[in-house]
Amino acid sequence: MRECQLCKSCFTDDVGTCPNDGMPTAHTIDGPPVLEGKYHLDIRLGQGGMGVVYKARHAYLKTLHAIKIILPDLVGNDPQLVTRFRQEALAAAAIRHQNVVNTTDYGVINGNIPFLVMEYVEGESLHDLLAREKKLDPEKAFDLIAAICAGVGAAHHQGIVHRDLKPLNIMICNDKPSLSQAVKILDFGLAKIKSGELLGSFIQAQTTGLMGSPYYMAPEQWSDDEPDSRSDIYSLGVMLFQMLAGDVPFKGSSIPAIMKKHIADPPPAFAELGVSVSPEVEQAVRHTLQKEPDKRTSTVEDLVEELKNAIYPPSIGIHTTGARNTLPVSSLTVRTEPPRSFVFVDNVAVGPTQEDGTLLLEGIQSGNHHLRISHDGFDDWLGDVICDGKPQRVLAELRTRGPGGSAIPIPGSVSLPNISGKQTAPTRGFATTGEQGVEPDKTILQSWQTGSSQGGIFVDSQPPPKRGFLSPLIIGGIAVVVLFFLGAASLAGAYLLGFFPRTTSKPPANSVNNTVSPTPGPSGSPIPAMTPDMVSIPGGILKMGNNHGRDEEKPEHEVTVNSFMMDKTEVTNEEYLAFVTATGYKPLPSHWVNGGPKPSQEKMPVRDVNIDDVNAFIAWRSKRDGVTYRLPTEEEWEYAARNGSKGNLYPWGDSFQAKCAVVDKSIMEPAAVGTASCPDDFGVFDLIGNVYEWTGTKAEPYPGATRVKESSEPENIVRGGCAQNKSAGQFAITSTSRLIVPTSKRDLQLGFRLVRSS
Repeated sequence: MRECQLCKSCFTDDVGTCPNDGMPTAHTIDGPPVLEGKYHLDIRLGQGGMGVVYKARHAYLKTLHAIKIILPDLVGNDPQLVTRFRQEALAAAAIRHQNVVNTTDYGVINGNIPFLVMEYVEGESLHDLLAREKKLDPEKAFDLIAAICAGVGAAHHQGIVHRDLKPLNIMICNDKPSLSQAVKILDFGLAKIKSGELLGSFIQAQTTGLMGSPYYMAPEQWSDDEPDSRSDIYSLGVMLFQMLAGDVPFKGSSIPAIMKKHIADPPPAFAELGVSVSPEVEQAVRHTLQKEPDKRTSTVEDLVEELKNAIYPPSIGIHTTGARNTLPVSSLTVRTEPPRSFVFVDNVAVGPTQEDGTLLLEGIQSGNHHLRISHDGFDDWLGDVICDGKPQRVLAELRTRGPGGSAIPIPGSVSLPNISGKQTAPTRGFATTGEQGVEPDKTILQSWQTGSSQGGIFVDSQPPPKRGFLSPLIIGGIAVVVLFFLGAASLAGAYLLGFFPRTTSKPPANSVNNTVSPTPGPSGSPIPAMTPDMVSIPGGILKMGNNHGRDEEKPEHEVTVNSFMMDKTEVTNEEYLAFVTATGYKPLPSHWVNGGPKPSQEKMPVRDVNIDDVNAFIAWRSKRDGVTYRLPTEEEWEYAARNGSKGNLYPWGDSFQAKCAVVDKSIMEPAAVGTASCPDDFGVFDLIGNVYEWTGTKAEPYPGATRVKESSEPENIVRGGCAQNKSAGQFAITSTSRLIVPTSKRDLQLGFRLVRSS
């Protein structure tokens, strides 16, 4: 076979001049440019340290392939080359994963030149991408490394180690709908036979500027130790460092100089290279670059999880939001009376307490967590604990049920009196933070009372003196109550006699108001009557989706939406409390205290609700108002958020305005509904930011797209983003952003609003 020295096309031995460009050809491999009578070699694609890669056509199937021919003179004329290569090729062929280039065939030329047939992919290598873009933002780096780890993990689960992961071995196809599918890993299973690769790739790097293997080799690969999956993780860490910093962490003018740095030198800090990343991202990268394998990130799955938690809010668990600051995890010690009580954290069972009543939980994520503790014969104990990286301790004293279900205090339990409407905790217990024995913070008072069970975070050790029944405070209170009722009776009489005018107001033409009677609250005081405020949205045609957005937003497609009515705002804590009070529904949102929202949060959107909670609320409100409410479909939600057929990127137009959405918050703290005073054209508020909103649409890809991963549980689409979403960057929230969430998920980022058909 002969090849053109200019265009690298392949010809038979009788072609001395290239018919394409008139350049002379040169002999390369003995025999015709057809392997095993079926693979026609068209053109040389490149050459590495151990062989040559050609683009080939299958003579009968007309499919394209990449064929790697291993040249003996490049791998040291190993007499066992063919045998060893066949074993490695069989191992590589066993890996079937969308992120690994498939090995489809194997053969031998003239009895001593093995070749490998692989799927042909068109695109660019990660090396070329980094050469063009220099460095990547953390979100794009995460998407790339997650796809690479998916392919590497598939091999690791079969006991196969790559040993030579580097940007040149990562291809990014240009014909795939998403980055997660576009990444392809080359050369699995070939590193064991690369006796000449180390020197060859370093010489190549010096002469062509390519990054060869020495820059990515784990410390143990420089010795006689057999590399394992953690060696691949080190190489992935070097690539991740390069993506973020624009260069590899260890460089040198010779192989020994590079080796020394890998073995002995710590990686440079990103700040030293003029790169700004969060401490959590830097920590995740440095974990992969530990010199000792036992101290390194243990699996590719752990690598992805650590990096994801460093970049994205972990509570939802799907990466659609921007960067954040992550607090360290906490330990939580739960002590119960009685012992052997079952503990639930965020509605997830974590096990019973021990015989001494204690249970230690490690690795609790920072944030607000809901606790529920159960024991047969006792009322459930409910409460919240805020974890901020410090050890937390909670004592829960459950109360037994008396005849008819009434609660009986546990002997020996002493409670402090109510202060500002909050039930303080029993006197025995732990401080809220720090180690045992540390003086507790006496300014913090937080406790819970749900039903007849009491418990909390303790702040004092002595109860105040008891007060007599006829104390001045009580006598004064009785007098106030008597005067109040006398005044109320007088006003009512005056009203009935006509001394006060009676007026009515007419709602706007496109709104719906249903008069609802007040509902008694938990303490007997009335909850203000809820008046559903809905607007009419005329139907039309929408080009749904965004071809310039994330993969799940593609492709754009036309939908027809019928007219419907939509809540002006998200359902509030106040209205959800009316539902809970009327029905006794449980569980309550985890951030509520004393059976209701915290003071001043009544007008905030209710959150921490799943589809079952929403459906129960819908049934109650529909029966109350005599109409049929439901969740909006995904099409209806986007139609409203994009001003119908206008197709705006935001409810207020095509450019972001900070005053129009509650986003870019460092913590998940929403605002009262309607705070961001930029409704859509129909008068609907907060479609972007504040809390994610459930839709009634099951999770499916758009027409023409494919779903990468099937779920074992039902999932719905949620829309609109939350307070922690970002307004700019690769993951900026817009009216086309969509997120897949299990329908059983309760989260402080999840709320809802309702619609009804016109």
